[in-house]
Amino acid sequence: MRLMVPGVFILFCFCALARADETVDPKAAGSGRATYLTHCASCHGNAAKGDGPVAASLKNKVPDLTSLPLKDGKFDYDRIRTSVDGQQSVPSHGTRDMPVWGKVFASPKGEGYAQTEIWTLMQYIKSLQRAQPEHPAQPKQE
Repeated sequence: MRLMVPGVFILFCFCALARADETVDPKAAGSGRATYLTHCASCHGNAAKGDGPVAASLKNKVPDLTSLPLKDGKFDYDRIRTSVDGQQSVPSHGTRDMPVWGKVFASPKGEGYAQTEIWTLMQYIKSLQRAQPEHPAQPKQE
């Protein structure tokens, strides 16, 4: 019985994490929207379609954030997080040391604050996702 309790707890935690991946926290998404409008909309646009006022002046096409590719059928939090926090090089965001929005997420308020800001931003971006087919349509054979 003693061995079963930790196992059940681990299973519960795993299920909670899996469930967290499927749903959007509306309060966090609301906070993330404010962050998005302040730091992302100039390029990605207010509706996140990649048509912000700065987009036309950039060399690279600004991605539409409403239909991001899924990873194993789920929203790819890691890809978004590493694009925002500078771990993944995104040339149009500037260098890893100084992205376009400055060192906003490397706040003097601490790492926890920065991670919360990024998490709420990811919740907002996830809330914008259009439904994507589970299996992409196959081209018709003639």
